[in-house]
Amino acid sequence: ATGAGVPQRRRSTSEIVRELKLLRASPLRFEEDDDLWTGGQNKPPPPDYPLERREQLEKLRLSRYRISMLLVRPAFEQAVSGCYARVNINGEDELPKFRIAEILGLEELDFGYKVDEIPTNMALRLRYEDVVALHEINDVSNLEFTNREFEFWQDNCINQAIDPPTTGLVARKKIELYNAMQCEAKALTVIRQNFVHTLKPTQKRGILERHGRAYPWRLKIVAPQIPKPQVTHPSVG
Repeated sequence: ATGAGVPQRRRSTSEIVRELKLLRASPLRFEEDDDLWTGGQNKPPPPDYPLERREQLEKLRLSRYRISMLLVRPAFEQAVSGCYARVNINGEDELPKFRIAEILGLEELDFGYKVDEIPTNMALRLRYEDVVALHEINDVSNLEFTNREFEFWQDNCINQAIDPPTTGLVARKKIELYNAMQCEAKALTVIRQNFVHTLKPTQKRGILERHGRAYPWRLKIVAPQIPKPQVTHPSVG
């Protein structure tokens, strides 16, 4: 309530209109934490931290199965580059040895091979330890990184002065992989019809090795034992 005897001045219409015009011309200002009005547009981007735990790096891991699904879609190289894979670095006649490898890109081979039923001549250009090497997609495991492999990878990053991936890369690759999987896949019949490279024979491996594990011993094929023919001596008489 106003004090007694104090006259109240009525504001003129022109004065009110002038103030409304000034308010309309000036930008609206809200509190920094009012996401309902700002929509989060003025919020700073989240901080970019290096990955320090195996569970964090798992978010960038591509299994052989997932790579095969991306193989038949556009922008395959962009989708897989920057991700990581658990790859067998030993030859076909050796016990498997797995390393965490960064996918740097793709290269074409002079021959073809099959990933499940998909013919391809694309190889992954991988970086692990102190080398960059080409690997077929079939060298990639479907299993998660082990703690021992992660510790080896961390030590190697320090020794080679390699910057580890960051949380920002995880967020970006999540979007790229999602968009890539939304693209229509090429029909397998069309891929087979247009494939012109000679396919190399498929290497048969044990069931553990096909799933990315290693036997604790070297497999040996036992030759079948053929019974020796019995020699009969003629009776003397």
